[in-house]
Amino acid sequence: QTPEMVLEEKQFQEQVYAAVMKLPEKQAKRIYAHFILGMTKKDIARAEGVDEKVVRVAIERGLKNLEKYLKKFL
Repeated sequence: QTPEMVLEEKQFQEQVYAAVMKLPEKQAKRIYAHFILGMTKKDIARAEGVDEKVVRVAIERGLKNLEKYLKKFL
């Protein structure tokens, strides 16, 4: 990778992090658990004591919110 590519990737990662921090807390935690920690939605639901559908909907809404925020930067 060129230095420019490395810089662009770092900037994008910072933007994604900033976008996740703007999400409601539960959405952010569930997205982190699913995509970063690799937990299944079922595992997250079990750990939180909620129905799997609640986790699935929170992740879907969180991703839509992230998409809206990140479109401003792309």
